[in-house]
Amino acid sequence: MIKELSISGFRGFGQTQSVKFAIPDKKHVGSGLTIITGANNSGKTTIIESIRAFIGNDPPSFSEGRRNHMADGKIALSLTDANDEISTITSVPGGGSSTQKNKSLGFKPYVLPSRRAIPFEFGQNPWSRDSYISNALKLEDKRSASLNYFESRIFQIEKQKGDFDKVITRVLGSDFRWTIEQRDSGQYYIKYTTGTVSHSSEGVGDGVWSIFTICAALFDAPEGSVIIIDEPELSVHPALQKRLMTLFLEYSMTRQIVICTHSPYFVNWDAIVNGANLIRVVKEGTVSKCYMISDKCRKSFGGILRDLNNPHTLGIEANEAFFLEDSIILVEGQEDVVILNKMSKELNKTLKGNFFGWGVGGAPKMKAFLILFKDLGYKKIVSILDGDKADDAEKLRAEFPEYKIITLKDDDI
Repeated sequence: MIKELSISGFRGFGQTQSVKFAIPDKKHVGSGLTIITGANNSGKTTIIESIRAFIGNDPPSFSEGRRNHMADGKIALSLTDANDEISTITSVPGGGSSTQKNKSLGFKPYVLPSRRAIPFEFGQNPWSRDSYISNALKLEDKRSASLNYFESRIFQIEKQKGDFDKVITRVLGSDFRWTIEQRDSGQYYIKYTTGTVSHSSEGVGDGVWSIFTICAALFDAPEGSVIIIDEPELSVHPALQKRLMTLFLEYSMTRQIVICTHSPYFVNWDAIVNGANLIRVVKEGTVSKCYMISDKCRKSFGGILRDLNNPHTLGIEANEAFFLEDSIILVEGQEDVVILNKMSKELNKTLKGNFFGWGVGGAPKMKAFLILFKDLGYKKIVSILDGDKADDAEKLRAEFPEYKIITLKDDDI
């Protein structure tokens, strides 16, 4: 499993950035889950591709367009595993596209890229899970528009169809059935059946196919393995995203699950309190930067989750804040969100920010959320407190001088 990854010189990573990954503790649901968020073109996929570079024994080459001039066009990747063994990939002396690798860690993560199309018809080429990883999941010379060689997985899955179906029906329901069919031409295709209606793989929806490939990554993953999925939400209905997240939480108790996502349905605070990591990748100017929550932040949210009087505080609306580029407004409660929005409309004023969910659940919790947004690298945060919280506001101003802390004139809005 991966403990830490360091990136320098690859695409937007002109400055060295390190990312730490959650390690499953075999006791707590979600403990091995790492959630990576960030805007488009911020560098999330580059993190995944940096991990792919370590698959196999041979170091990959990096074309000129993939190397960052701020790092003198030199690649420096470092991967530390759970046993503190370190493997490095660096540009050869003199520069250029070639790299050298100090040693192989026998590293075999299952990586599912965001582009998951396959040919509708294919030949027979059954590979084991390890063979598929070793042959198909290495870093490519350029990003592919399809999921290369996945047809080899399909025949392996068919040999374990009972185990696979137990997983995929948890997402798509027991009415979903599939089989491999062969045309008279000798080519194979996947036949899907729902109720009395059948489709070939050409006619099935993109969301169903995406779920099929995600379940293929999970169902035969041994304990202690690493599964990395880029944008699991693509073409997937929110209800099915929630079911997928349930699988991720369960599997990440004994396996390392890494997801890059734009969906608030894949941020789970129970998992974060249990040890999951939340990473935000940001483009600051032309440089990709990585921010992640601290243990101090993680511990402070345990009590917030136990507050049954404010169950909405860390709901879907709140999670949406982690997919905004910046400019977040923190208020005490939901009435503040409603009234301040109403006031801004009546005064014909445009708020230059977005409210965090329905408030933080009370003034005593404001500090925890300021720590969270500071950990994740947000630069523009405004905190609004009632007038009777002036003493609290003064303490927050001293601790968070980079943010704007405002108190209302009246004791209560």
